Amino acid sequence: MIIELISFGFKYNSPPNTNYLIDVRFLNNPYYVDNLKPLTGLDKDVIDFFHSDLKVSDFLEKLKIWIAYIIEANITANKESIKIAIGCTGGQHRSPYIVEQLAQYITNNSPNITKLTVYHTELTNYNNSV
Repeated sequence: MIIELISFGFKYNSPPNTNYLIDVRFLNNPYYVDNLKPLTGLDKDVIDFFHSDLKVSDFLEKLKIWIAYIIEANITANKESIKIAIGCTGGQHRSPYIVEQLAQYITNNSPNITKLTVYHTELTNYNNSV
């Protein structure tokens, strides 16, 4: 199984050909916190902001259960790959953070994954394959 995780900003359009698209615009937005606005969901201060938010923690726990189910269902259906896109308004804070958390979870809990690729479409010069 090959998995692609993509973060993006809805104001720039969603990625084409995704199997699953998740909207995280309901989560608190660090964009409205002055010292966090210029940062990204990959920066420690933004990560700390999300770690202290119980709504984010609760959502992530539910999302991890869903992701585990989706991966197993696609493996059972003999699918070779799935593409999961996570979107927020600008693709700078919330969606990159969630994608990174999912990537870590999948890496640690899904032994049948042969390749995991992470793309942050709105963050220049960042792509990662595991």
